[in-house]
Amino acid sequence: MAFKPRTYQLEREVPLSRDRVWQLVANTDHMNRVIGLFAVKAGGAVRSDGGYCRTLVARVAGPVSLRWSEFPFQWSRGRYYSVVRKYLGGPMERFYGGVRLRDGAEAGRSTLIELFAEFTPRNLVGLLAIPLVGRGSMVKTMKYVSDYLKLNRGFAERLLPSPKASYRVNDGVADRLLGELAASPVAIEATERFRDHIARSGDDEVIDMKPFVLADRWGLDREEVLRWFLYATKAGVTNLSWHLICPNCRVAKVDAPTLGKTPERFHCDFCAIDYTASFDRSVELTFSVHPDIRKAVKQVYCVGGPQITPHIYVQAIAERGRATVVEVPSEVSAYRMRALQANRIVEVRKDGRRPAAEIVYGEDGWGRPAVELDASASEILVRNESSRDIVIACERSDWGRDAVTAAMVTTMEEFRRMFSSEVLSPGQQIGVESVTLMFTDLLGSTSFYETAGDARAYGEVRRHFGFLTEWIARNHGSVVKTIGDAVMAVFPTPTDGLAAALAIQSHVDEFNAGLADGIVIKIGLHHGPAIAVNSNDRLDYFGRTVNIAARIQALSDGGDIVLSARMGAGDEIPGMLANLDARIETFEAVLKGIEGPEPLVRLSPGPAGWNLRGSRPAESRLPPSPT
Repeated sequence: MAFKPRTYQLEREVPLSRDRVWQLVANTDHMNRVIGLFAVKAGGAVRSDGGYCRTLVARVAGPVSLRWSEFPFQWSRGRYYSVVRKYLGGPMERFYGGVRLRDGAEAGRSTLIELFAEFTPRNLVGLLAIPLVGRGSMVKTMKYVSDYLKLNRGFAERLLPSPKASYRVNDGVADRLLGELAASPVAIEATERFRDHIARSGDDEVIDMKPFVLADRWGLDREEVLRWFLYATKAGVTNLSWHLICPNCRVAKVDAPTLGKTPERFHCDFCAIDYTASFDRSVELTFSVHPDIRKAVKQVYCVGGPQITPHIYVQAIAERGRATVVEVPSEVSAYRMRALQANRIVEVRKDGRRPAAEIVYGEDGWGRPAVELDASASEILVRNESSRDIVIACERSDWGRDAVTAAMVTTMEEFRRMFSSEVLSPGQQIGVESVTLMFTDLLGSTSFYETAGDARAYGEVRRHFGFLTEWIARNHGSVVKTIGDAVMAVFPTPTDGLAAALAIQSHVDEFNAGLADGIVIKIGLHHGPAIAVNSNDRLDYFGRTVNIAARIQALSDGGDIVLSARMGAGDEIPGMLANLDARIETFEAVLKGIEGPEPLVRLSPGPAGWNLRGSRPAESRLPPSPT
């Protein structure tokens, strides 16, 4: 006997913006645990109707479990999402449901939420269960939104509803360790927010915590919260772990307690690709509350909701032999469309010149590397002429701004100092696609030793290392090593590296105050890919970029800054140079061991030193003088 589908719909208007409601209901992994659904275990992705699907299992009670094939979620950020599940036995045959959002009576301040669901029972038990279990889950979802409104009335933290009102925290251990942490140079506000967070948030929110996400929720500075987590880990309040993230779907595939245990290669079954680990593309640092303070269990309640892959603006299934309308993300002017699993990519640009009515996907992919849309375009027609259904993801290509990457954190002086054991295993090599390197040296150090004497010269050289370390650290960098009188430092961005170099040269006169024979510092900067390795139990960098940076420093005359023209042309460097009251000279040089001439830029102080043009002097753009 075949049963007809039963459909349900619930609507409610809430005094929240669509973006806030989307952040709430699109976080399906968290929402499912709060409304009482079961934890799931997922198998690998397999080809099927709808492009591909995954087999999920949920243990309902004792040995009783549910199994189903879950097809990819479809969504348009801030507008809707839906999912189809086909059950492999049991009382239910099929489920289709999701959420639609529309502006409410006050656009931008209120949102109309529509929950919709279609349940197809397999037998009489399923038919009887639909009103109780199926519609009951929809009612609980609306209550979840109501609980969010109550929870955040008058609070700035934007707390999420949790399965429990509060959680058991070992107050004795927490108070002792957080008290010890107070002696560290961390923000007391972060300690207060964390104490409340671990008492009121669910297990998923205290495991694999992302500092930048919490900083935004707590209304605190991102870098300060990251520093807090580093000191908290050193104090035993939290544990750190490394995740290898698939560069395509951005989902964690491998967890490791230390850098030395991260594999150099890993596989993503969801994207069907093997990857080589990269510090800035696939290695992310997260933190979990220490089990001595609070015990939390890591479980999964959803594997494909929109918030699991927040870099995807729109995801849609395009059936073979048919044309599918795909919404154009309004948030960005450039993105890429990727056919999931096949990983065929086409770049999309809204340049305002000509509309693209449609684009064809064939057996060999999109047939062209890029497509241009009119700036006002709201949709694009995708004609799937291949032999398979495909899943299209309209996504940004960068990591976004919420991940603390290994490339970022390993350039921090405090991380390298506090976690010197966090190095790669001997022989292990992991690439870094983008890193900024600085080399410094002292001009005429040999004659300085002759005139000042060994003891005094050695003391001043050691003091100059402290001077350099201070300004490097204040500009988000870290000293990798010293080589004689020279220093090698690393920075996450070119602007950080140049800011540090300007700070050093701007304040070297302060260092030299009272010295008969002051030091003169040579600085060279370069930016590019490198290899991170273990060198004498320290995280070090090797490769062509390192060699070029070292050779560039050798071309410094002292008191100046030499950087590669490639570094000077990218990021925000041109804007910094345009406002710098300095002499700028471009030239080429053949670097020892490097093929071909290298275009370079030399910065020398102007008549007023290293000041910026305009009303503010250079010091106002740089950290204060170290005492």
